[in-house]
Amino acid sequence: LGHALARFFLDQGISVWGCSRREPGDLCSHEMFRSVSCDVADFETVPQRLDDLFGDSINCDLAILNAGILSPFGDMRQVSLDDCRHVLDVNLWANKVLLDWLLERFPTLSQVATISSGAAVHGHRGWNAYSISKAALNMLTKLYSAEAVATHFVAIAPGLIDTHMQDVLCGLPEDDRYQSLKSLRQRKNTPEMPTPEQLAPRIAQVIADAPGKIESGTFIDVRKIDW
Repeated sequence: LGHALARFFLDQGISVWGCSRREPGDLCSHEMFRSVSCDVADFETVPQRLDDLFGDSINCDLAILNAGILSPFGDMRQVSLDDCRHVLDVNLWANKVLLDWLLERFPTLSQVATISSGAAVHGHRGWNAYSISKAALNMLTKLYSAEAVATHFVAIAPGLIDTHMQDVLCGLPEDDRYQSLKSLRQRKNTPEMPTPEQLAPRIAQVIADAPGKIESGTFIDVRKIDW
């Protein structure tokens, strides 16, 4: 989704600066794109990489915090504490590191959109640390909105997206304990599970409309709004 959003904004003539583990080679030749490679779970190096990315820039209008990983799928009793910690580091605490740097550097940052998930509220069996991390991300977003009142915050559940994550989930063995996986398989390769490129314009529009529609810090699911 992050790659598709970057491409969408670039196509609109908007400058995009990105931070990801791997350089998006197809975007790097674009004159309005700048990026650095960074493991967001390496908290000690993130600020320096952001310094490298932004240089002497004095303004940033929108930050989309999209990094996320899936925990090993299964019951809570099966997932290790180390796996839980790693998922929370990437999906939750990395966003604190990013936000602390961004808000210090750009006190007038207009908007922050964190990419959450329906898993934050559904509590379906098997999603373990991933669900916990996204629920906590919603609260992190809300707490920052109370502190940084000049910035509008929104946590967005984008709905189903046909990404590698879905390939992994749909490839798991069938198991009657995990009915959500059955639902995912039924939606794969249908309009109910669009590609990132198909969904990016919708997410971008929701982000653009959010300040005039909802209170800062709100969690929304794009499948349940009628904008």
